[in-house]
Amino acid sequence: MTEQRLLVQEKHHPLKGHYFTLPGGKQDPGESLVETLRRECREEIGAEISVGRLVHVAEVYRLKTDPPERQHQLDFIFECTVPENYEPLLGPKPDPHQTATCWITLVNAQQLRPAYVTKLFSLGCRADREVYLGPFDD
Repeated sequence: MTEQRLLVQEKHHPLKGHYFTLPGGKQDPGESLVETLRRECREEIGAEISVGRLVHVAEVYRLKTDPPERQHQLDFIFECTVPENYEPLLGPKPDPHQTATCWITLVNAQQLRPAYVTKLFSLGCRADREVYLGPFDD
Protein backbone atom coordinates (compact mmCIF):
# COMPACT_ATOMS: atom_id res chain seq x y z
CA MET A 1 0.00 0.00 0.00
CA THR A 2 1.25 3.52 -0.79
CA GLU A 3 2.00 5.59 2.29
CA GLN A 4 -0.41 8.51 2.76
CA ARG A 5 -0.37 11.69 4.79
CA LEU A 6 -3.39 13.79 5.70
CA LEU A 7 -3.00 17.28 4.33
CA VAL A 8 -5.15 20.33 3.73
CA GLN A 9 -5.68 21.62 0.21
CA GLU A 10 -5.61 25.40 0.13
CA LYS A 11 -5.92 28.17 -2.44
CA HIS A 12 -4.33 31.55 -1.72
CA HIS A 13 -4.42 33.25 -5.09
CA PRO A 14 -6.04 32.52 -8.46
CA LEU A 15 -2.64 32.70 -10.19
CA LYS A 16 -0.92 30.36 -7.73
CA GLY A 17 -3.58 27.66 -7.86
CA HIS A 18 -4.03 24.84 -5.36
CA TYR A 19 -1.36 23.37 -3.13
CA PHE A 20 -1.22 21.14 -0.08
CA THR A 21 0.00 21.83 3.44
CA LEU A 22 -0.14 20.31 6.91
CA PRO A 23 -2.94 21.25 9.30
CA GLY A 24 -1.86 23.72 11.97
CA GLY A 25 -1.76 27.35 12.93
CA LYS A 26 -0.93 29.99 15.48
CA GLN A 27 -0.51 29.14 19.12
CA ASP A 28 -2.83 30.96 21.54
CA PRO A 29 -1.37 32.40 24.76
CA GLY A 30 -1.21 29.71 27.44
CA GLU A 31 -1.55 26.78 25.00
CA SER A 32 1.07 24.06 24.75
CA LEU A 33 2.23 23.00 21.28
CA VAL A 34 0.20 19.79 21.59
CA GLU A 35 -2.95 21.68 22.67
CA THR A 36 -2.50 24.04 19.71
CA LEU A 37 -2.18 21.17 17.26
CA ARG A 38 -5.26 19.40 18.63
CA ARG A 39 -7.34 22.61 18.46
CA GLU A 40 -6.18 23.46 14.94
CA CYS A 41 -6.99 19.93 13.72
CA ARG A 42 -10.47 20.09 15.25
CA GLU A 43 -11.03 23.47 13.53
CA GLU A 44 -9.46 22.70 10.14
CA ILE A 45 -9.99 18.98 9.52
CA GLY A 46 -12.76 18.12 12.00
CA ALA A 47 -10.71 15.42 13.74
CA GLU A 48 -9.74 14.56 17.28
CA ILE A 49 -6.12 13.55 16.75
CA SER A 50 -3.60 11.62 18.81
CA VAL A 51 -0.29 13.47 18.97
CA GLY A 52 2.92 11.47 18.98
CA ARG A 53 6.56 12.54 19.07
CA LEU A 54 8.09 15.71 17.69
CA VAL A 55 9.60 14.77 14.33
CA HIS A 56 11.00 18.05 12.96
CA VAL A 57 11.44 21.74 13.70
CA ALA A 58 11.65 24.15 10.77
CA GLU A 59 12.63 27.80 10.78
CA VAL A 60 10.71 29.65 8.07
CA TYR A 61 11.00 33.20 6.71
CA ARG A 62 7.89 34.37 4.88
CA LEU A 63 7.47 37.55 2.88
CA LYS A 64 4.20 39.20 3.88
CA THR A 65 2.64 41.88 1.69
CA ASP A 66 0.38 43.85 4.04
CA PRO A 67 2.42 45.46 5.48
CA PRO A 68 5.49 44.39 3.46
CA GLU A 69 7.80 42.56 5.85
CA ARG A 70 9.81 39.37 6.24
CA GLN A 71 8.20 37.31 8.99
CA HIS A 72 10.12 34.71 11.02
CA GLN A 73 8.31 31.65 12.36
CA LEU A 74 9.09 28.23 13.81
CA ASP A 75 7.09 25.22 12.64
CA PHE A 76 6.94 22.14 14.87
CA ILE A 77 6.04 18.91 13.04
CA PHE A 78 4.58 16.11 15.17
CA GLU A 79 3.73 12.53 14.26
CA CYS A 80 -0.07 12.31 14.56
CA THR A 81 -2.89 9.89 13.88
CA VAL A 82 -6.60 10.33 13.24
CA PRO A 83 -9.26 7.80 14.25
CA GLU A 84 -9.34 4.75 11.96
CA ASN A 85 -12.80 5.65 10.65
CA TYR A 86 -11.90 9.29 9.85
CA GLU A 87 -13.11 10.53 6.46
CA PRO A 88 -11.37 13.72 5.23
CA LEU A 89 -13.60 16.79 5.61
CA LEU A 90 -13.40 20.47 6.34
CA GLY A 91 -13.67 21.23 10.04
CA PRO A 92 -16.09 23.74 11.58
CA LYS A 93 -13.57 26.63 11.39
CA PRO A 94 -11.35 26.11 8.33
CA ASP A 95 -8.94 28.84 7.30
CA PRO A 96 -10.54 31.28 4.82
CA HIS A 97 -8.32 29.98 1.99
CA GLN A 98 -8.85 26.27 2.81
CA THR A 99 -10.89 24.47 0.14
CA ALA A 100 -10.71 20.78 1.09
CA THR A 101 -9.12 18.13 3.29
CA CYS A 102 -7.74 15.05 1.60
CA TRP A 103 -5.23 12.20 1.69
CA ILE A 104 -2.30 12.59 -0.68
CA THR A 105 0.63 10.40 -1.68
CA LEU A 106 4.21 11.03 -2.76
CA VAL A 107 2.95 11.63 -6.31
CA ASN A 108 1.53 14.99 -5.15
CA ALA A 109 4.60 15.99 -3.12
CA GLN A 110 5.63 18.78 -5.50
CA GLN A 111 2.44 20.63 -4.53
CA LEU A 112 3.36 20.70 -0.82
CA ARG A 113 4.08 24.00 0.93
CA PRO A 114 6.21 25.28 2.58
CA ALA A 115 9.16 23.81 0.68
CA TYR A 116 10.56 21.85 3.64
CA VAL A 117 7.34 19.79 3.80
CA THR A 118 8.10 18.37 0.34
CA LYS A 119 11.51 17.26 1.64
CA LEU A 120 10.00 15.70 4.78
CA PHE A 121 7.33 13.90 2.80
CA SER A 122 9.82 12.44 0.32
CA LEU A 123 11.92 11.14 3.26
CA GLY A 124 8.86 9.47 4.79
CA CYS A 125 8.84 11.94 7.73
CA ARG A 126 11.11 9.61 9.66
CA ALA A 127 12.62 10.81 12.92
CA ASP A 128 15.98 9.20 12.15
CA ARG A 129 16.67 12.35 10.15
CA GLU A 130 17.91 15.59 11.65
CA VAL A 131 15.15 17.15 13.77
CA TYR A 132 16.00 20.79 13.02
CA LEU A 133 15.29 21.88 9.45
CA GLY A 134 15.92 25.44 8.41
CA PRO A 135 16.11 28.20 7.77
CA PHE A 136 13.85 28.22 4.70
CA ASP A 137 12.55 31.08 2.62
CA ASP A 138 8.93 30.58 1.61
